[in-house]
Amino acid sequence: MKLDWVESCLFLMIASAEATDHYLDALEIDAIIEKTNSLVLNYGKKEKLTTSETIQKKFNKMINWYNTIGDEAPQGKMDTKIANEVQKAINYLKNQPFFNRNFAQSLIADLVDIAEADGEVIETEKKSINEIARLWGVEEIF
Repeated sequence: MKLDWVESCLFLMIASAEATDHYLDALEIDAIIEKTNSLVLNYGKKEKLTTSETIQKKFNKMINWYNTIGDEAPQGKMDTKIANEVQKAINYLKNQPFFNRNFAQSLIADLVDIAEADGEVIETEKKSINEIARLWGVEEIF
């Protein structure tokens, strides 16, 4: 599936929150929507994506796609398929003209906030976020 930069950010947020503990709760969803709105306000000035309704539609599209990947993956291959799509999103974002240290560090901080939204940051969440930070050449949080 071809994603735009907002969908790529949403996919990373969803995958980071869900794939690590296999559960996406309401607090994490609210944090994802809030962080996406903030990213769009700061980096999406050229697009007409500033409505919450548009962000919600993109979130729904990404959560449905995320679930489809899991449903369609062969037995025991779901994590690998999701990891491949996460890697694509990471690379796609890194190749955007607006991508810089500030954007990368901001998105990493957002991933940390989302991980903390459910009250517990587990080891796999920490490793996942640090790996993205390493790939983007920014400071690891954990």
